Amino acid sequence: MSNAPSSTSPASDRPAPGEVAWQQTVVMRNAHDEEEAFSIGPDGRVWSFIAGKPLENLGLEADFLTVGRNGAGALVVIAAKGLHTSYRTETARHAAAPGERWSVVRSIHLPSIQGATGVRRLYTQSDFSGMRIAMIVDTHTADQGASYVMACSQWRDNGPGPFILLPPLGAHSTAQTGKTSGPGGLKIFRAAHST
Repeated sequence: MSNAPSSTSPASDRPAPGEVAWQQTVVMRNAHDEEEAFSIGPDGRVWSFIAGKPLENLGLEADFLTVGRNGAGALVVIAAKGLHTSYRTETARHAAAPGERWSVVRSIHLPSIQGATGVRRLYTQSDFSGMRIAMIVDTHTADQGASYVMACSQWRDNGPGPFILLPPLGAHSTAQTGKTSGPGGLKIFRAAHST
């Protein structure tokens, strides 16, 4: 009988020692029309790579990553680690020194979400009105158990605007306490402002 782990073992999903584990790679064209790849590295931080240039650590801790384009056409890299969400925006300068192409790291202040335990996913969407962001936030409360909400915002020049929260989406209970109802008892969005 072999002592080797089976192919269905959870251990087989882990990278072998020395193997590099890059996650959630996103490739976008930057403001200088270069293809730029963003990925969460083995150290849990967001890294940038442009062909022919060294890797650049963007200083964003991440479980999840998304990259969008703001109204001015600059890339915005957004990362979430637990409930902490932060971002950096591409600057107009195309400097040779690492870090000079990006704004300082800024935090995104989420609205108060009852029972929030962590950001599960991040999304961006760009159109004629600029960029929008959405986050799926896991929650756990005594009355609804494990659930999740979606927080959405229109991106502004200085970061996200007010967030709109959708009611809990994954709850097993039909009780939706504290929500605003529209005509006929239909649930509608509720607005929450960043603090």
